[in-house]
Amino acid sequence: MGNIRTVKDFLAEAAFFQDMEERHLELLSGCGKIMHFKAGDFLLKEDSEANSFYLILKGEVVVESYMPAKGPMMVAKVGVGNITGFSWLFPPYRNQFDSRALTKVTAIHLDGKCLRGKAEGNHDLGYMLMKEFAQIMLQRMQDNRRRILDIYSREQ
Repeated sequence: MGNIRTVKDFLAEAAFFQDMEERHLELLSGCGKIMHFKAGDFLLKEDSEANSFYLILKGEVVVESYMPAKGPMMVAKVGVGNITGFSWLFPPYRNQFDSRALTKVTAIHLDGKCLRGKAEGNHDLGYMLMKEFAQIMLQRMQDNRRRILDIYSREQ
């Protein structure tokens, strides 16, 4: 029989979860499932209820926001081993951006309602999640700041 990999196995291998203890990975994996998307499918829709995030296992996802008269504007590209979806952490739990598959995507879907409940019951887990998400949000803010500065420097 072949090795069947579990959600916990995939989480344990991802850099995002490297600082998590075994017991935390066990709690997280109980909120996860493997999902598949075709190119063009939305993983998350802007302004919809935010109750999940995704760890990308295969493929590439674009994070974008719709601008009237301009269409979708890219905020970030997310590839293998990276995360999309922060809004499940913060009230009012509405997605701030779209996340759309650019290619075929395989991802771990982690249920935000489930995770919020587990984090409330285990503050160590909640702290670890906040710490990891804060690092990703800071990196994305810095990336977008550089992109904006580049745009304005070309307009001069």
